[in-house]
Amino acid sequence: MRATCIFTVMLLCGTAFSDAGMSVEDSGGDPMKRVITVTSTGVYRVEVWHESGGGLNRFYNLLVDPQAKTNVAEPKRGLFEIGWHGRKYSGPDRKDCCVMHILNKKRFVKDKNTGDMVRDRCYDGCADWPSIHHGLAAKKRNDPRIAGKLEIIERSAARVRVRAANVPFMWWHKYVHDLKATGTYTFYPAGRIVVQVHVENPGERTFHWSDEYGPHLMVPAGDREPDRDLGFAWSTPEFPTLGRRGRSGALVLASSDKVKTSFILTIPVEAHTTFDRYRRHGPSLRWDRAGYGSGNLDMKPGYDATWACMIQLAAPAGRAVPNIPDAKTALAYALDYREPARIAGATVVKDDPGDFNKDGFNESEGCHVLKGPGPLRFTYEKGKGAGFAPAFKVIGWQGDAPKTLKIGDRNVSFAAGVADGKLIVQILGTVTGDRPGIGIGE
Repeated sequence: MRATCIFTVMLLCGTAFSDAGMSVEDSGGDPMKRVITVTSTGVYRVEVWHESGGGLNRFYNLLVDPQAKTNVAEPKRGLFEIGWHGRKYSGPDRKDCCVMHILNKKRFVKDKNTGDMVRDRCYDGCADWPSIHHGLAAKKRNDPRIAGKLEIIERSAARVRVRAANVPFMWWHKYVHDLKATGTYTFYPAGRIVVQVHVENPGERTFHWSDEYGPHLMVPAGDREPDRDLGFAWSTPEFPTLGRRGRSGALVLASSDKVKTSFILTIPVEAHTTFDRYRRHGPSLRWDRAGYGSGNLDMKPGYDATWACMIQLAAPAGRAVPNIPDAKTALAYALDYREPARIAGATVVKDDPGDFNKDGFNESEGCHVLKGPGPLRFTYEKGKGAGFAPAFKVIGWQGDAPKTLKIGDRNVSFAAGVADGKLIVQILGTVTGDRPGIGIGE
């Protein structure tokens, strides 16, 4: 693979790639000890662990913690997590009726009121990804496939993409579900992480979800361990203090004054048909978790669905990421993803894989998709969004990455890289004005 950027041209000849903006390093070796480390210079560092099935098990906000001493992600499951509890249901009276009865072989319980032995309701247990239990199960069964396949699929100064493929959902380390997840992370310099999740059920058993299936942020917490509790509070524009449930809306904000770090979690507008509620599961003794949930979704054999979400880092430490003191302020940054800007004057690609609504903005990668050999000039109508750090993928770009990017006639900071004829650009700042002209490589 060839990669170029605004500063240098490099040939990739190993597992380490570094550049101004983004860098990525693959430790290699034993899958249960393998870590892929992605760094945005001076902004953040994140570790993707193979042992957890591809979880973001370490996240450091380098803007306020340049020595990377405080991990703001839950260390056993990671900053991003999906899944958790199934629901109880009335299943068939047979030995393999549900996971709970397969494991404990007890299908009848005593009724608390009558004392009679009655048929116990079925339960498929918990199902989550990622989790350190993937590594425990892989070691216990001597089967590394339980941790899936972890790989770097793209790297440049403008972004790094990492995929955790074919990772089964786990009921902790005691049961491996038929459900499989493939998570693809797209990391950008300005604190943005876009996650595409593909979930399929190639098995013969339906999984009956409670309302806890959906994307969540997960952070350390614990009332009995003050040093571990990082003080994150949860809020949304609709609920200043997010409780266990609420009708879903534009975003979830996790914010901590203690570590001067905030995270926005948001989903595309179309995803509300599945994720129709907010969901918080915590705090517990060691973690707190909140995000989106769904209503009693059944994943039958053959189930196959793909969705995406965006995480944005925020901190009161400079212009590299936004300063977001509350959920109301966060709304404009969520709208950059949910109601993306309109582009005129360039060829907009509306059939790029991962663009769910065919509008020219790829929700799975978090970027506008254009086409042309370059240079390009187009207008950018940001609408209700903040216009913060927009990213562009240009298909068919010829030559090296551009050395200039202009908003109007003014040169602005940006990161750019070319690989396999595709240019990736992220503006490192906020686009102001209602319909400014943007020039790439003019």
